[in-house]
Amino acid sequence: MSSITQVSSYAKYLGLVRNLTNGQNRVDTLSEQLTTGKKSTDLNAYGAETQKLLALRAELTQREAYVQNINTASPRVKATDTVLNSLEKLATDWQSSNLMPFQPGPASVTSAFNSNPDALKLSVNADKSTFTQNARYTVTSIPSKDGVNGSFDVTVTDGLGGKTTRTINLKTVPPSDGGGYNFKIDGGPGEGAVLNLSFDQLTAASSSTFNVSWPQANDMRDRVEGALRDIQQLLNEQFGDRYLFAGSRYGTEPVGDLLSQPQSTRVTLNGSMVNADDYFEVSIDGKPFGYQVQPGDPKTVTFVANTLNSLIQSANPKLPIIAAAANGVISLISEDPSQKFDVKARVQNSMSIDNSMTAPTTTQAATLPAPAGTGLKQIDSFALTGDGVDIGDTYEINVTVGDPEDPFNRKYYSEHPDEPEDLPPYQQYTVRYTVTEKDYNNGVTDVSKVADMLRAEFGKTSPVPPVTIDAAGNGSTVQLTSNSTMDPNHPSRVQQFTTSVRAVNGQIDNTISVATLPSQADALTDVPYVDPPDLPFYDSEYMSNRKNSKAWDKAAVTIDDGQTLTYGVTSDDRAFQKLISAFRMAHVAASNPGKYEEYITKSRELMAQAKDEVRSVHSKVASDLATLEEKKTAHTTASATVVERIAGIEGIDETEVAARLRTSMNALEAAYTVAGQRQKLSLLNYIA
Repeated sequence: MSSITQVSSYAKYLGLVRNLTNGQNRVDTLSEQLTTGKKSTDLNAYGAETQKLLALRAELTQREAYVQNINTASPRVKATDTVLNSLEKLATDWQSSNLMPFQPGPASVTSAFNSNPDALKLSVNADKSTFTQNARYTVTSIPSKDGVNGSFDVTVTDGLGGKTTRTINLKTVPPSDGGGYNFKIDGGPGEGAVLNLSFDQLTAASSSTFNVSWPQANDMRDRVEGALRDIQQLLNEQFGDRYLFAGSRYGTEPVGDLLSQPQSTRVTLNGSMVNADDYFEVSIDGKPFGYQVQPGDPKTVTFVANTLNSLIQSANPKLPIIAAAANGVISLISEDPSQKFDVKARVQNSMSIDNSMTAPTTTQAATLPAPAGTGLKQIDSFALTGDGVDIGDTYEINVTVGDPEDPFNRKYYSEHPDEPEDLPPYQQYTVRYTVTEKDYNNGVTDVSKVADMLRAEFGKTSPVPPVTIDAAGNGSTVQLTSNSTMDPNHPSRVQQFTTSVRAVNGQIDNTISVATLPSQADALTDVPYVDPPDLPFYDSEYMSNRKNSKAWDKAAVTIDDGQTLTYGVTSDDRAFQKLISAFRMAHVAASNPGKYEEYITKSRELMAQAKDEVRSVHSKVASDLATLEEKKTAHTTASATVVERIAGIEGIDETEVAARLRTSMNALEAAYTVAGQRQKLSLLNYIA
């Protein structure tokens, strides 16, 4: 009996547990439905609609992935669009004549500084000259090597590697260049520039300098450099963790210096001649290369430049510079465009000798001939003084017959009406001798030898003056003797002639000009655009890797089934190459006003083409952006429909589920109450 009772009690217990569990499960299921908004998270609950639900869920996932792709690409495309707006505006604005004038404007020429006006004094005719931007012109004169005495080889350098020389003699060779002497520069960026110079004085070795600049062109050059910096910054725009225009080199800044070129510096030894003991020095990045001219060396700047160039080339360790010398100019070019170097130069000129001439004195006055007088002739004498002479020193004797205030003696005749009108008219005879390099090497190194050369030159005077000079070999004192005694027909005319002398010391103070040449543009007729996989010169990897297909890669994004959009622009795009070339042409035009018009014309042509090509690239980017927005809208709309259809299968009626949950919870609570009461039931409670 007890066993039956036990079985019956266990069965009741199991039934109670089952009822409580089922009730709890119903409550849990309804709670989950109310929380998730879905009938079930178990696909088995949907029966025949399971396959449809799976398809809808897959479609929704795919469309969300497309939207995510678009959301990733769109900000980059928008950033690219913004950059292209700026570049397109830049190209448009620079076609204005305000930013890029058709002419370089007037040149600003400083007055010539004549270091020794008694020897060399010149002026510059700006209206008849063409100049080079920011040139410092140095004009030096030395006695001509091949011309007659009194001729000078005049050399003009522009400090940029260009120079020219021509022989001038103001006394015997009148200018044939139309009111001045034209000097056409040869070599360097200023090649072809023509300077029209007028010489007020050219009697000894000396030098003059003047500067030329174009304020308007300088302003434009500064603006161009600013624009190129802006372009460089725009093409190096970074968005998030990648550079927009770097292709697939996401972490590489794509654009280097847009004005990058091997540094080209010219060291110009101004003039044509040097003196023994002159010291020349060129320092490159602080390392000096110096040479002192020796007595037996050729006295030319070409020799010194070649010697310095040899020292630079033989430097140990070797300098990363290509060095060459020609015509007194040292060219220094960096092997690597990114390599910059500093150049300084100086000259220590040897001591010069200051020579002079004593004032002439009449050591013997002319007298009347016998029998009325002693018949003496007038003798004037003077002396050349100094311990030595320099090449380029000039000595001058002026013998004057008559009165410069009364050139035809009319005043004299009126004051002496009884005397015959047979006096010679006023006449000045000038004799000049310049110490040449040839004469110096042949022994004309002291004032006595110079006095002999003056005597020789005096003998060549034409017409022949009425005065004779003492013979050679009489030392540094020179005597001039009249050809006749005092004229008895003119007893009041005591002085037969007057003498004046002058020594002009040559000052060959050599100088050195150091100039880094402005950047040069590509050839006017052949702009070298490059295509994949080549890199343009301005690419940051150009020097290390001339080819890189990654630089040309564009990003791609899948935006729909079977539809992939390639978007973005690379910094190597032909439109950018053309835009950069246009600005580089403008920079060269501003740096070389002598060739301004041809370069600025090409720059304007390229700028117009670049604007159209950038606009075309911009249109593609704008179209890509519109496509992305259109596809995003389409996917968003379609996703909403899919979500609605999924909700139709998975969705619940919240009111109904809430009511059922409430009922189930009440039933579960009642079941727990009954179970609790049963646990308290006993025989005593039952009998009671």
